Amino acid sequence: MKKAFVVLMLILAICSSLLAGTLASYTVTLDDMASGSVVGKEFIFLEDGTDTFQNDIKIAPTETITWQFAVKNFEGSLVTETDLYYDLTFDVMPTPGKSAIEPLIIRIKDMGGTVIDTVEGTGSVDVSGAFPLSATGQSASFTVEIFWPSNDEIDINYAGNNFGTTINVSAAASQLPLGGGDPPDPPEPSDIEVLFQTGTPWQQGGTDRYAFSITITNNTDEVITNWALEFLLAAEIYQVWNAVDDSAGLPGGQHRFLHPATWNQDIPAGGSVQFGGNAIGSDTNLMTTVTVNGQAAEVTHERDCIL
Repeated sequence: MKKAFVVLMLILAICSSLLAGTLASYTVTLDDMASGSVVGKEFIFLEDGTDTFQNDIKIAPTETITWQFAVKNFEGSLVTETDLYYDLTFDVMPTPGKSAIEPLIIRIKDMGGTVIDTVEGTGSVDVSGAFPLSATGQSASFTVEIFWPSNDEIDINYAGNNFGTTINVSAAASQLPLGGGDPPDPPEPSDIEVLFQTGTPWQQGGTDRYAFSITITNNTDEVITNWALEFLLAAEIYQVWNAVDDSAGLPGGQHRFLHPATWNQDIPAGGSVQFGGNAIGSDTNLMTTVTVNGQAAEVTHERDCIL
């Protein structure tokens, strides 16, 4: 039975090194018979701005708390001009001056919702990934899920301000695989594509706004029935057409759209559906953690489109 009066402090901190990047050296030799110059390639590794992290969150037995965040290899229209390899470290530890909430189970999930690793009580998880060289900006999303399974015999032992768990997320990136070794295998391409097109932004009421269009293409051999699109986006979507906005109650930055009627509820093999709307925010932010009926989708972002 859940003890509703048991509330504990759960704190998450994001280390400043989430913005860190180290550029591996590379050498250029120019012919002595010619003159010329060289310019360092762009190297960008940033938090994507879509995190839902909060501090001083209280949790009780049977409850679950979920946070999302992403890293990216671009800033605005500038994209990293080399392969980029990154390492993330999730450290689960007692909050300074407190004892850890030992019953907690912390799961780290990838953008498709697959559990990468699990920590019970305290511990550490390392995650490696890569953004292969591409003209299009890329991002990788992760979910931190904190769950307290109830145990009536011990739950009351962790009540009060003397207990707290801190989750630190730190990151580093390099042109070459960090720590040496072979580079990680590139992710398998998805059979579902999502095209996110944004129009020329405008200002209204002192805020940046833009129109958008989303196209879902089914490259599988099977029909996608009763499609539902879910994603993270650092923007407030306030108007939509040709779809149903089912985002009510979701954390900030999370969005869910459904088919509006029977005429477009299914996406046949090789077929597409399209809908659009208006949003408040920057049109440079990409959709991340994009799934269609729970299956990860490949995303392309096109700006300044005629919509």
